Amino acid sequence: MPIARPAQIDLEYFVHGHGPRRIVFAHGFQASAQIWRQVQDLLPADAYTSISMNNRGAGATQAPPSEEDFTVQAFSSDLHDLVSHLGWTRFVLVGHSLGGATALQFAVDHPEMLEGLILLDPADGDGRQFPSDGPDLDAIVEMSVGAIMAQRAAAPERPAPTRPPANPAQAYLRQLTIDMANAPERRLKGSLKSMFTLALGERVKAIPCPVLLAAGDADEVIPLKAMLGTWAKLPPGSGLHVWHGVDHSPNLSIPGEVARLIRRFVEDLSPGSAG
Repeated sequence: MPIARPAQIDLEYFVHGHGPRRIVFAHGFQASAQIWRQVQDLLPADAYTSISMNNRGAGATQAPPSEEDFTVQAFSSDLHDLVSHLGWTRFVLVGHSLGGATALQFAVDHPEMLEGLILLDPADGDGRQFPSDGPDLDAIVEMSVGAIMAQRAAAPERPAPTRPPANPAQAYLRQLTIDMANAPERRLKGSLKSMFTLALGERVKAIPCPVLLAAGDADEVIPLKAMLGTWAKLPPGSGLHVWHGVDHSPNLSIPGEVARLIRRFVEDLSPGSAG
C-alpha cells in the first residue's frame, strides 16, 4: 500500500487496476479504506483504475493531535491533495456514509475534477437537526463516542491468527476490524461533530456532474427517509437506487451489486468507452 505526503499529512491509499476509467473511494466515520477493497477488486482491472484513501487517523495515515483536525473539510482537502499529487484531474468520486458528506464537500469545492458522483448511504450535506429540548451537540457526541469506547473496552481480546486469511475478502475484513478498533477517540469526536454541523446548503444543488444516490432500505444508521431528504437536495435529475433488505454498508454486504452499479453508472457517462 503506497504512502503519499502531498502536504503535511502522510496519506495511505490502495490502488487497483490500470484501466482508463478513474474512480476514487471515500470511507466513513469509524471505517477505513478496507471497506472498499472488495468493490475495487470487482472492477475489471483493464477498464478501471481505482484508489481508496485512508482518512487521517485511519490505517497508516497520520493522526494529527487535535480533535479539530478531523473534519469533513479536512478529509476532503486531504483527498484533493492526494489526487493532485497523483496527477488525477478527472474521475468519478464515490463516498459512503460520512464519506458521502466528504464527497459532497469535494464536489462543491472542486466540481471541475468530477465526471460523476455516487453517494452510498450518505450522511446529509446539511448535517443533522436535534430537538431543542434535548441534549446539545457536545453531549450527543460524548454519549455516542463514549458508547463506542466502552464497547471496545468490553470486547474480549482475540488471539493473534496463526495463519493468513483464506482469501482477500477475509483479509480486508480482518484489517477493517483492526482499523476500526484503532481509530483514535479524537478522530471519532471531531468527525462526528463536523458531520452533524455540516451546512453545504444550496451549493449542492449546483453540482454540475451526474449524481447517483444508492442506499439500502434496511439501513438503521441513516434511515431511508433521511437519505431521501438528502436526495431531494441534489441537482434535478439525480439518480436514485434502493436495494431491498440491505443494511448501511452495501460495500460489505453486497459488494458485487455495488460494483455492478458503479460500472453501469460510469459506462453510461460515455457509452461504450469503458469496455
